[in-house]
Amino acid sequence: MSTEQAVDTTIETRYLRFAARRWGDPNGLPVLALHGWLDNAASFDRLAPCLSQLQLVAIDLAGHGHSEHRPGGMKYHYVDYIDDVMAIADALGWERFALLGHSLGAGIACVVAGSFPERITHLMLLEGIGPMSREADTVGDSMFKSVQQMKRHGKKMMPIYPDVDSAVAARTKVGDMNPDSVQILVQRNLMEKDGGVMWRSDPRLKLGSALYMVEEQVQSFLKGIVAPTLLVTGKNGLIKRLGRLNERAACIQNIQQAVVLDGGHHLHLDDPIPVSEEINRFLGG
Repeated sequence: MSTEQAVDTTIETRYLRFAARRWGDPNGLPVLALHGWLDNAASFDRLAPCLSQLQLVAIDLAGHGHSEHRPGGMKYHYVDYIDDVMAIADALGWERFALLGHSLGAGIACVVAGSFPERITHLMLLEGIGPMSREADTVGDSMFKSVQQMKRHGKKMMPIYPDVDSAVAARTKVGDMNPDSVQILVQRNLMEKDGGVMWRSDPRLKLGSALYMVEEQVQSFLKGIVAPTLLVTGKNGLIKRLGRLNERAACIQNIQQAVVLDGGHHLHLDDPIPVSEEINRFLGG
């Protein structure tokens, strides 16, 4: 399992240029793969070669990996990712396509599928089901913190690591991934700086959201999903700790498979074979 079959490419939309990786059969089912927060398209480097019958395009979300950052003064509002996904699909010429999302990418995929049900053929969710929600009475606090963080943005220096190994070590401390999985993600998210390396990802990605959805809004999007849906979670994953998993899953009318596999939050990168088997079974392969 390697990236030998991958083709790096760029996708031009009307406002941003997105970096992407393509795998598989150009005549296969079109699948747009969306990674998690602060990850990148390399999140699918091990899974995609196991799904060679698909036409799979994994993108670097805006501000991540090699994709362009949003213009100065802008934040990374969750809802803007929905527009990005549809713009990318249009640029690819895909009228109907499947979505494969991990974590943040799974949340984005749910909102897209609930908003544009006529365009989504299949929905495959890895360790994610809808965006994070907050209680309605927290909106003022979230807005205050977001504005204050934006004021301070740019005053803090980004870390520069002496070498790739140091960056890998730093990333390993904040996740439960296997070290070789960390290496895969980090390699795509580094650039040279002052004799060392630093992250490519936009520092604004770490700023808090100005406005979160309330749970009723999230569940409304989930109820709008009509595509056959696969949900894969890890026994030691993150999603089950966030609560409301079963409640949200019950909102999706066409969940055909909901499976729990060994592994953590990045189970598709740490151990892709079981995940690929579930996807192939789901798609009838």
